[in-house]
Amino acid sequence: MSLLFLKRVLANPLRVGYLVPSSPFLTRQTASRLDFSRPRVVVELGPGEGCHTRQILKRMSPDSQLVLFEVDPEFASHLRHQFREDRRVTVLETDALHLREALDRLGHSRCDYILSGIPFSTLKKSIRSRILTRIADAMDENSRFIAYQLGTQLCEEDHLFALEEQKFCAWNLPPINVMEFRRAANADPR
Repeated sequence: MSLLFLKRVLANPLRVGYLVPSSPFLTRQTASRLDFSRPRVVVELGPGEGCHTRQILKRMSPDSQLVLFEVDPEFASHLRHQFREDRRVTVLETDALHLREALDRLGHSRCDYILSGIPFSTLKKSIRSRILTRIADAMDENSRFIAYQLGTQLCEEDHLFALEEQKFCAWNLPPINVMEFRRAANADPR
């Protein structure tokens, strides 16, 4: 665990959501779900210090784009510095509620993948609902939303998504669920 991660957890544990960074087992499991056989637009919500980001970039094609949404200013600054030489990466110091607008400004009508470790269970229901709506709005029928969460309530409570696959990563502290969703056929987030 880096000193930066520890400082940010102590400063705002609910925002960070986890007490330790994701394990290499989890980051490899989530990154392996992304297909880079052609250029992709990938969004990562809440990348923190970038452990998932680094795994994605190892697999990502040269013409793909990775857009990082990070609300914590210290994490955002760290990410900008860490990936400053990688033209595939854009770091935005904003939250997921601005997902659609940010993608529009970057010239993307939608994204192929959205990866999120946002601790949805700690959010107020109204905020959680708004974020999930923004995520669905940034997707089309081929896009995938990959969430790693302590619980499985995300796949039980929302009408915007259909669960494609769920796996359990026991080799993480704490053990965690990795869920892959597609946008529900009858979802109309607008």
